[in-house]
Amino acid sequence: MSEFVEQFKSNIDADAARSDFPEITDSETPIWRGGPAASSMADKYILSIMVLLVHIAFFLGELLDTPEGEGQVNFVLSVVIWLIDTTGVMGFVICMLILTKINHYANFSTSGKWTTSWLLICCIIPLMWKLMDVVEWIGGFFDSGFSSPLPAWNYSWFAPLGLLSFLVMVSLTVLYQRSFHYAITDKRIHIRQSFLYFETSAHGISYHKVENLKADPTILGRILGFGNIHVVTGSGVGLQVESLGSSAGVEPEIIQPPGVKMRFFSFLLGWITLQRNRTVEASDPADCLYGVRRPMDVYRLINELMDANVGPAVE
Repeated sequence: MSEFVEQFKSNIDADAARSDFPEITDSETPIWRGGPAASSMADKYILSIMVLLVHIAFFLGELLDTPEGEGQVNFVLSVVIWLIDTTGVMGFVICMLILTKINHYANFSTSGKWTTSWLLICCIIPLMWKLMDVVEWIGGFFDSGFSSPLPAWNYSWFAPLGLLSFLVMVSLTVLYQRSFHYAITDKRIHIRQSFLYFETSAHGISYHKVENLKADPTILGRILGFGNIHVVTGSGVGLQVESLGSSAGVEPEIIQPPGVKMRFFSFLLGWITLQRNRTVEASDPADCLYGVRRPMDVYRLINELMDANVGPAVE
């Protein structure tokens, strides 16, 4: 092994690596281990802050009075406050659906099913809360006896709901970041995932099967010192197809339901799940070395190990 590889090897606890990666064989020598850096999840934290700000905007929109006087700032604030007062909960739902759609359609690293589900739940909670108040009010005319289990809805609930949504997303993001573990040995690249016992996987990639290797530090990654390393094999490991259309993951009988109400919800679900169609290197932490620190050094390490196993690349 080269001096560069030996430097990595001297900094790893081989016994601890074998304990955490039981799939590492006796013939393999652990050289490096790591996982996503906390800063690599910055986009998820930013999205959490955006959701919190939407909640706070509707909370303050009811409390603040329309500003007096002229000027562009006062005009914009007057329009925003008027829209919040006029649209109420439905305005919040529309804002959250637009945010969910933009986030999902753009295929960001925050566009996965877990984040999309969280955004939809944040969107639905105030609506369902308000609907229960409406059902209780209507039931009063018919002596139905229905009583909402929740307090009467008002705009002040946007603040605690926003704070709760923010804390939940931050907590899940921390768990998500710590759910992925990577190891590099002299023969394979190992990737493990264990997220809340719902998504667990482990696979090793032999250097002989690697056809393409790409280091992809983003602008933020260059500043904070992290980046993704994509390992692509001939069988398609390391690639993902971003599908276009609402049929992905939706049963055929739900796509064209007979009822008007079901057709509306199917259209809404299809609109939310619509994405662009392209084949790119997988940016899922379960399919690449996601957000690792010193990505160019790790990239060089893999290249040197590939040369040692397969031989230098032929130009």
